[in-house]
Formats: sequence, structure tokens, C-alpha cells
Amino acid sequence: MTPSNTQFLLASVLLASSSVLARPTLAPRASTASITSAQWSQLNQSVGGRLHAVQPLAEPCYSVYNGNIVTPNLAQCSAVQNGYTADTYLASYYSGFMNPNFAACMSSGQSCGLDSSLPQNPLVYAPPNQCYQGNLANYYIDVRQPSDIQAGLAFANSTGIPLTIKNSGHDYKGRSAGARSLALWTHNLQQPITLTNGFVPEGCSASVGNGVTVGAGQGFKAVYEFAEANGITVVGGSSPTVGISGGWITGGGHSSMSNTLGLGVDNVMQIKAVLPNGTLVTANKCQNPDIWYALRGGGGSTFGVIYEMTTRANPGLQLQVAYIRIVSLSPTSLHDFISLCVQNANKWAEEGWGGYIVPGAMGSQASGFVLFTPLLNLTAARASMQPLTDFANSLGTVPLNNSVETEPSFYQAYQKYLVPNEEKVGISLALGSRLFQKSAFEGAANQQAVTNTLVNVTNQLNFPTGTLNPLVFGYGAPFQILVTAPSSYQLPAEGDTSSVTPAWRTATWHVIAGVGISNQASAADYTAAFQKAHALADSMTSAAGTVAAYQNEADTFQTDYQESFWGDANYARLSQIKSEVDPGNLLTCHQCIGWNAGNARYGCYPSV
Repeated sequence: MTPSNTQFLLASVLLASSSVLARPTLAPRASTASITSAQWSQLNQSVGGRLHAVQPLAEPCYSVYNGNIVTPNLAQCSAVQNGYTADTYLASYYSGFMNPNFAACMSSGQSCGLDSSLPQNPLVYAPPNQCYQGNLANYYIDVRQPSDIQAGLAFANSTGIPLTIKNSGHDYKGRSAGARSLALWTHNLQQPITLTNGFVPEGCSASVGNGVTVGAGQGFKAVYEFAEANGITVVGGSSPTVGISGGWITGGGHSSMSNTLGLGVDNVMQIKAVLPNGTLVTANKCQNPDIWYALRGGGGSTFGVIYEMTTRANPGLQLQVAYIRIVSLSPTSLHDFISLCVQNANKWAEEGWGGYIVPGAMGSQASGFVLFTPLLNLTAARASMQPLTDFANSLGTVPLNNSVETEPSFYQAYQKYLVPNEEKVGISLALGSRLFQKSAFEGAANQQAVTNTLVNVTNQLNFPTGTLNPLVFGYGAPFQILVTAPSSYQLPAEGDTSSVTPAWRTATWHVIAGVGISNQASAADYTAAFQKAHALADSMTSAAGTVAAYQNEADTFQTDYQESFWGDANYARLSQIKSEVDPGNLLTCHQCIGWNAGNARYGCYPSV
């Protein structure tokens, strides 16, 4: 370990006994080129040999890399091709991103990808096509313990190199990537999951309920399997590889169970994180209140690097599941499907339904949804869903699925209905979204406005009324209605102590529009896609009743993002905390708290 790192870590120990907000002295921002090989070697030693140079995931398939002729590695190339559209494969590599456009330098059109519909297609990677480093870091630390995080922070402080944080690669806004940076890769922080009955947070005198403690890199698949084995329910997302303690929780964290059990931030009991000054802190309701507040909704890569989290072990739940998928040649079927969902939106929310609606899945003539509720019995659930089951039976075609059934646990419902319909990966996307408020669904006039707006957005994305783009069929669901707002969840007596936008508390739907981007996109192609996503998001504002959006799945170029992602009051408090905990803006990202739009590190984002 170098003297500078030793001094930094020693200072961290001393800081832990005084002020966790003590300010480090930052070196001017630098590039990797200004750092000597001796400095990299010393860093590698300090993290137990887990510092690695970064190469793009598909580089073994190419013959030219960053302008230099290289020999393709056919065996490695084949492995990448086989895993290019598999989330478990992508999550297991630092250079694996679920949406590869964020690994590209979109402003220049320089990337190193494969054909998402057929990764074996040589026309994408054969000469004269080149592989570029794009927006990837030059080096990453494979984080296995808090001292690895501290060493990375110390190195960035002493050398001035930009720092990025990446977990599993699920990031629709590119915040976990950064050209010429040093990355902290937290995916392998997967210490054994534990269940504590009567969990007492550190510094507290009483239990806050039963808790499940997980490392930052644990994905939902492992967490859900653990929950099933222990007869409990843990609130989490739909993708099995999303890290429960990474950007999901710092953004707020929504779930098909959020309607009744709350957002991810409503379930957290304790977080352990390393702050920018190197201090490992424990934050909960009894200590470090500002960090507790900021890490639950303030955004990822901003206030600290999470090492471990304890979340609520809710009781095991029996669920009623509505699973409907239809295909119809009727020109009005899309409109009618959306209209029925709009008319029933608030009623369904009151009845505990949560899940995912996909109007125009793989073309405007196909639609469907899967919704769960723990509040109704089977008879009541079937009565609740009768408007849609009757509609599915009236179309003159046999529905692909049209059932309301009972499942004994969330995990079994998840495995049966969500895993087979998992979102496609390996496809480049630009998103735009809005949180549709409960008031937007009240009264016939508002319902008609919402219906017209959503039909218009769907038609702009889907074939045959939208542009004929094969990515529509590859991605599967470019337009999604996520019934993941905490509509029926009752906040505790102290109210909302998180930093998520207050609009989550008054929302019924979280609506997303996704614009597919071609495999070999030019800078102009990227710009056009993000401009379209931005326009679609704006087009939903009036009908939604708010400019608010879920920050993790929002327009990358959201206007007035401060109000949209947090609300003015939360943004003001978060900015104050940021100035105290990270005055040098060591942990920073695009449209995050403390974002400086003029910073050169954002140079690979497209011009919009």
C-alpha cells in the first residue's frame, strides 16, 4: 500500500470518530494518461491485485481496436456472442452493459458492439469496422471489501482521475460509465444473505422488524430465492440481475409489490456505505440522518458507495395474478385496451394490483399485462379483472393468455409470469417517462386525455403506425405502463423520510417510452433517438398531471430535472448535504446532485 493511501485510510478511521462529513482535499481532475505505471501498480497492490485494465466486451471479435490491428480471439468472441443478450452474462463482466449505447461514445459514434438481433453477424465487427474504447473506464477495481472502495477513493483524490461506480450494468442513463475514468465495480460484493428476526439498527434501542441483510452486488434472483426459502417477501424489481443495494435503492426502487408494500426506500432499515472522504458509515433512523436521507432516493454515484444494506423481511404473501395477452387485427384494439386500463387504473390501485402493462408489445396489434394483488381473494380478483377478461374474449381471436389465478408466494408468481417475460438486453435504448398522477385518471375528460396521449405515444414507437424498425420486434415492449407506485402503502407516522420525489406518493402509474437505436449508430442516430425520447416524455406531461419522473428510468435530457426527479425542497436539502459530504464533487454523474454540465467527463453523451 502506498504512503498516500495509508495516510488516507488512517485519516478515515479518525474521521469516523469525529465528523463523517469532513472534507477531503481533492487533486485537480486528471486523465489516465497523466498517471504513471508505478502509481497504477501501487493501487493494484493496495486492492489485492484486483485492479484490471478495461477492454470492450466485444473486442475479441474485432480486427482493429482503437486504430490498432489486433488478432481476434475466436473462442472469446464466441463466448461473447452467446452471452450478448443474456443479462446474467453481461452482469458478470465490468464491460457488460444491458444497453450498450452507454458503453459507446455516442457523441462521436465510436463503439464496440455486436448485432443485438444476431450477435454472430460478422458484418458488424468484420473490417473495416473498428472497436473503440468508447465511454468505458480505462481501469476498474473489482471491489470485494470496504477497503477496496477506500483505496479507489484515495487514489482518485490523490491523482485527480475521474471516478465511476458500476454494479450490474442496468443503467438507462449511463451514469455508471465514463471514458478515461477509474471504475469501482461492486457487483461481486455478494457476501452471504442473512435474516435477522427483530433487527435492531446500530445506534437504535428497539427492533424495527425482521430484516434481510445483503451485499451491494446481490441481484434480485438470489434475494428472491432466499426469501422463498425463509417464507418471507422482499420488495424488489423485475430483473433478476439488478443489484438490490445499488442504483435501484438510491434512485428509490419500484416493484410490482410497491402498491401494498412500498418503494424500496420504504423498506430499507439500514445502509452501510463509504463516503467520498473514505469513511465507512452506518446510516439508519438513529444515526447519520443526512446520509440516511440522501442514500434513499438522492441518486446513485453521488453521496457514497454502498457496501451493505438491510431491508424489510415482509411476511410471505399469497397473490392473485391476472395474466392477459392478446393479439387482434382490429384497428381499434390498442385504443380499446388502453382505454379500459385507464378507466380502471385507480380502482385497481385501491385493490392492491401492481405489475406491468405493455400496450403494443412487439407491434401495435399485441398487448398484455401481468398484475399481482395480495389484498383480494380469487373471486374478488376475477370480478375486478372482468372488464379485461371479457374484452380479451370479445376480440374474435383466441387470447394467448386470459386468466386470473392464485399463486402461493411472490417468488412463485415471479418465476411463472415475470421471468419468462423478462425485458430484452443487449439493445441500445433512449428512454423518456412520467409519473401519472391519481388525479389524471379522475373523470371522463381526464381519462380520455390520458388514453389519447398513450395511444399517440405507442403509435409513434410501434409498427405499423410508427417507423418500421426491426428493433421494435427485438426489444418487445418499447412502451410500458408500470403499475409500481405505492398507491395503497401507508407511510409510517413520521411520514416520508426518503428523498424521492413526492410525486411517487400521489402517482398511479409510471409510464415509459423506449426508443430503439441501431447496432452501428452514428452520432446523428444517437442524437435523433434521444431527441425523440425527450419529445415523447414532454408529450406526456400534460396528461400525467406533472413533470415528475422516476430518475432511474427518465429522459436522459430531462428539462428541469431537479424538480422532475426530486422536487424543489428535496433538491435543496440534497444539494446542501452534497456540498458537505463531497465538496469536490468526486462522486458525480449526469443530471445527478452536483452535476456540472460543462464537465468534460460527459463528453460522450449525444448532443440534444
